Amino acid sequence: MSDKETQQHSSKKWTRYNYAFGPVGAGLIIDTVDFVTFGPVGLALGFPIGAAAGYWLARSLRLETNPSLLCALIAGVYCTIPGTEFLPLGTLVGALVRLEDVPETPPSANSGEEMPAVIEASDDDKLMLS
Repeated sequence: MSDKETQQHSSKKWTRYNYAFGPVGAGLIIDTVDFVTFGPVGLALGFPIGAAAGYWLARSLRLETNPSLLCALIAGVYCTIPGTEFLPLGTLVGALVRLEDVPETPPSANSGEEMPAVIEASDDDKLMLS
């Protein structure tokens, strides 16, 4: 492999890791900031520190709609509210964001394999699911 191919491969790998773990990692960072701003420190410094962390994380994740200010506001309020220090809400929200996100191209589209046909559910299966 040439140096250029190696760099492209590592860049694609980093992009995949960022796509998979980015929102969860961001939630962990926000939860850590919330834990550090425990008690009276959170009432005084929770909003500015949380807002700065939320803004930085939204910019670093390069969200498509770029709601950096909204993320900053939500993170600031979250870090200010007393009693949220031991709740991993940031991590849970990050995991839910990634869970609900559907990739644009299926993973097998790049490998040249055909996608399996979708199997229709019978009426009995539909009753069991509802």
